[in-house]
Amino acid sequence: MIVGLVLAAGASTRMGADRNKLLEEIEGRALVEGVVDALVDAGLDRTLVVLGHEAGAVKARLGSRSGVAFLEHAGWPEGMGSSIAAGARAVLASAADPAILVCVGDLPGLRADAVAALVQAYRDADRANAICVPVFEGRAGHPVLFGPLWARDLAALSGDRGARALIDEAGERVIHVACPDPGIVDDVDSPADLARWHSRSGNPR
Repeated sequence: MIVGLVLAAGASTRMGADRNKLLEEIEGRALVEGVVDALVDAGLDRTLVVLGHEAGAVKARLGSRSGVAFLEHAGWPEGMGSSIAAGARAVLASAADPAILVCVGDLPGLRADAVAALVQAYRDADRANAICVPVFEGRAGHPVLFGPLWARDLAALSGDRGARALIDEAGERVIHVACPDPGIVDDVDSPADLARWHSRSGNPR
């Protein structure tokens, strides 16, 4: 089983006061909607969205999607590692030996075919200890797929320590998957990033 874990808990501090970047729209769709839809359309077995800041608003925007569940994580202010761990623990509680695909929620250009290519590379490798990382022109991006042997390591993360240390530790077990799509690296953090995306879509703000 491959379960998607979407990190949608942060406070978007770089976007400015009273603005949740995950709810900002590009071409009529909130950023977080695009990410969740990419994972669903790629055919993952399940997707779990980890909520925190403005959990109700984010959940309401996502609405009801087949195969998508939500986890409200009270400890989200501790940082990304805490949110990953909470999500991984929830996945482990309901699935035996899951592979976990971890994705940030602010990639408006993420496409289902990029996610599907990552999943296919993992299946072709047939290695429970593999970590599959998408790469665009030498830059590693998201999502990252962790084989079942890494699930408990993800569940043990804490604070703001993300999963980068696990990738570094994995060494030759990391599989780099070439991706022709810059959507895996082009995230949105600031108003300038958002304006750039609106300009691309022909809807400047």
